[in-house]
Amino acid sequence: MIKQLEIENFRCFGKSTLSGFERVNLIGGQNNSGKTAFLEALYLNCSPRAETVMEMRGITKEIILKHRVIMWNSLFLNHSGELKIKIASITDSDEMNTLWLSQVASQARLTQLDIKLQKNFKDSEFPLLNFSCQFAKDSEVRLTYNELHFAENNNEIKSEIFGSEFANLLKEEKKLKLKDILKDMLKDISFISATTKASTEYLAKQYDKCFLQGHVDKMKEAFHIIDPSITEIRTLMSGEPTLYLGRKNQRPMSITLFGDAMNRVAHFALELINNQAGILLIDEIENGIHHSHQKQLWQWLFALAVELDVQIFATTHSLEMLTAFKEAAMGTQYESEAAYFEFARHVKTGEIISIKREIDNLDYALSRDKEIRGE
Repeated sequence: MIKQLEIENFRCFGKSTLSGFERVNLIGGQNNSGKTAFLEALYLNCSPRAETVMEMRGITKEIILKHRVIMWNSLFLNHSGELKIKIASITDSDEMNTLWLSQVASQARLTQLDIKLQKNFKDSEFPLLNFSCQFAKDSEVRLTYNELHFAENNNEIKSEIFGSEFANLLKEEKKLKLKDILKDMLKDISFISATTKASTEYLAKQYDKCFLQGHVDKMKEAFHIIDPSITEIRTLMSGEPTLYLGRKNQRPMSITLFGDAMNRVAHFALELINNQAGILLIDEIENGIHHSHQKQLWQWLFALAVELDVQIFATTHSLEMLTAFKEAAMGTQYESEAAYFEFARHVKTGEIISIKREIDNLDYALSRDKEIRGE
C-alpha cells in the first residue's frame, strides 16, 4: 500500500510531502486545497502513461488546443525556469516509485511531454520507463516509447518499451524478474472523477468480468445499498451492450432507469472488484448518494477493500459523508484501516499540508464541533 506521496511543482502543489495513508483514506479541505490534484498525482505516479495525462485533461475539461498545439502548462505550478514535475510514492515495504515529467519545446510548433519513471528497491535503483508524447499540427497525439532500462550487477540491458523483442534480449533467468517489476510498477488504478458517469457499455463489459470472477453477490450487495429490491443483474448485447437490473416479478430494465446513484455505485463496485490488489481514486464521493445510504456505503467499501486488497483514496466536501465515514468505521474491525486527512495551506510557507485524523480523533473533533473540513 502507498504510505507517502511527495509532490513537486504539480498543479497547485509547490513542494509537499503527505504521509500516513491507510487502507481507506478520506480527504477533505477547503476549495483549492489540492484534493483533486492529489488524486491526479497518485494516478500519474501509478499509471505513468501519456494516455493518463490526456484522460486527466478530459476529466478537468481543460482546453487542450491553441493554434493546434497541445499545451501542458496547466500541469506545472511554477513556469519559471525548467518545466519539471516530480511525484514520488513510498509503499509500506519502503519501495519508491519516482515519476518525472518535463515539457520541452519541439520544432514544427509542437510541445512534447517527456515522462520517466524510476523504481527504488532499498539500495538499488532501476530507471525503467522513458517515453514522450507530442501533439501534432494535424491534431494527432503521437506517443513515442523510447527505451526500457534494466540494470543488475553493472550490466545494463536496453530494449523498446512494451515491444515484443525485449524478452529475447534478456538472459533467461532475468525474464520473470523484469516482468514482475513492470507489473508491480504499473499498478491497477482507477480514477472516478466528480462528474464521471460510466457508459452503459462500459458497465456491461465490466460486469461480465465481475461475473466470470464469481462476484455477482458482491454486486448485489452494492445495489442493495440504494435499492434492496434488486434481485437480478444481467447484461444484454443486442444493440448497445447494457447492464440490466430486475426486481422480483418485474421485467429487467436498463440501469439508466434506476437513477444516477445506481450508476455511480455500480462504477465504484466494478472498479473495486476488477482491480484486486489495486488502487481506487474517487473524487467527491458523496455526489449522487443520498445521506441515508452513506454509512452503509462506507461499511461495504471497508469490507470489500480489505477482502480484495484494494487501497481507496476519496475526497469529500460533505459533512454528512464525513460523519458517515466515521460512524461506519468506529468500533469495528476496520477502524485501524481508515483515516481522514484535512488538506490545508501552511500559514507561513503557503504549501499544502495534510493533517491526519484517525477515527477516534475524528470522532472527538466532530462531537465537539471542532474546526474541521477547513471551516
